[in-house]
Amino acid sequence: MNDFTDAPLGKMLVARKAARSFAARYTGRTVLAIGAHPDDIELGIGATVSLLASSGARVVMAVCSVPGDYDTRRAEAFAAADILGCELRILMDGGSRRIEDVKTYQLVGMIDDLVRELQPSAMLTHGCTDFHGDHVLVHHASVPSQRLHSFDFYCYLPTMVRPVPVPFQPRAYIDVSTTIETKIDAIAAHRSQFGARNLSFDYYREIAHLNGRMCGVEYAEGLDIGRIVFA
Repeated sequence: MNDFTDAPLGKMLVARKAARSFAARYTGRTVLAIGAHPDDIELGIGATVSLLASSGARVVMAVCSVPGDYDTRRAEAFAAADILGCELRILMDGGSRRIEDVKTYQLVGMIDDLVRELQPSAMLTHGCTDFHGDHVLVHHASVPSQRLHSFDFYCYLPTMVRPVPVPFQPRAYIDVSTTIETKIDAIAAHRSQFGARNLSFDYYREIAHLNGRMCGVEYAEGLDIGRIVFA
């Protein structure tokens, strides 16, 4: 007999909600979010990683490189990660570097080392349709890490400081209505990229609102799915 046959309706609904909750899937587990530069993760999935962290996941944000203004951007990255409730790693630390400063196999090795150390249950990284060359390089360097360990693999919306039309079709939507303002606060921590350059980031809230309309919630972030591992 099904265990839910005689269960109160309220408990059944709670159980069903927990079973389909993205955040609940990773509670007590490690999630690795990878971005090419400081602010990429915040722009693409800031509300999602905040939701995961607040739901009991260990979220490690890995920034591959700080391309310029090293001390300022590094400090902003740590401040933003703290707002989101996440840990931060900078893979090419110690000074300003660009993704092209290392060979592809070296970047793959850095990500591999992180996967071996953390044994993540999920990885969220740039997608292959991103218009920024560094982001595409990070995507291609992230894909091979799936050979090391079985984890869910997702790609997030192309990130940019100014809106550019780029093809991206989410296959999963995460309800981030409770953490959208945390995302905005984390983006605002990157003052050198937005405040000092008189750039607005309000449209990130608008994008989340549009994604929310796609799935029947107020705000959502979209992900493409590379692999999901069901136990």
